[in-house]
Amino acid sequence: MKKKNKKPFISIVTPNLNGEKFLEQTIQSIINQTSDDFEYILIDGQSKDKSKLIINKYIDKIDIFISEKDKSMYHAINKGIMKAKGEVIIWINSDDILDKNAVLNISNFFKKNPNIHWISGINGYIKNDFQFSGIPYIYPKSFLKKGYAHHALWGFVQQESVSFRRKLYFKVGGFDYKYNNSCDYGLWRSFSNITSLKTVFFKIGFFRSWPGQDSKVNRLLTYQSIGYKKVPFYSLRFFRFIISVFALPYIIIKTYILTR
Repeated sequence: MKKKNKKPFISIVTPNLNGEKFLEQTIQSIINQTSDDFEYILIDGQSKDKSKLIINKYIDKIDIFISEKDKSMYHAINKGIMKAKGEVIIWINSDDILDKNAVLNISNFFKKNPNIHWISGINGYIKNDFQFSGIPYIYPKSFLKKGYAHHALWGFVQQESVSFRRKLYFKVGGFDYKYNNSCDYGLWRSFSNITSLKTVFFKIGFFRSWPGQDSKVNRLLTYQSIGYKKVPFYSLRFFRFIISVFALPYIIIKTYILTR
């Protein structure tokens, strides 16, 4: 943050557009990290609500702040990643929060494992203001490449619990905007053409469920952007859960070995 002079290892990017409802909680979860080995980049799409008043309360804790119109949330995120100086990216939306030890754990993991470029941690949730964690899920590389990682099949990758090296993002050319409402889904498919998604046993972020969130309001558009004409009535995520439960001891042991 502004008080730091050294080059940060991690860059945290938050896109925001009229996110006053939860924005302050998001910012607080970032500035109260147990490690300061990061920079914070907040990209605002010229919000018309009280977002700027909230941001101004913490402006001295934000390294880069840009407020200008953009084409979409994903264009805003890309703008933040292009400005980033860190080797590793954490992307957290303005209605979600970061685990207090996310920077500490992610920094430690990537520094000790230079050949790993992309990780997914324990899934975290916020429902009715109740925060809780699930388990880390396994995502086979072939499933990601073929586009099976969505809720009708294997289940979407929880973006809030993902972190990746910035050079991997550049290597695939960033977001493919043809995916519209699901550019993260498209990004994971691009990543999987190069490397595997490694599952780790520590918390990164928490996804908030609430009535006004984009993924609920635009649910049909989300599925249309990945090739469905309507929202599927079925889901095979149960198999992801069962396999991940059986793999959990292995994930715990492997994470311990890789972070010693």
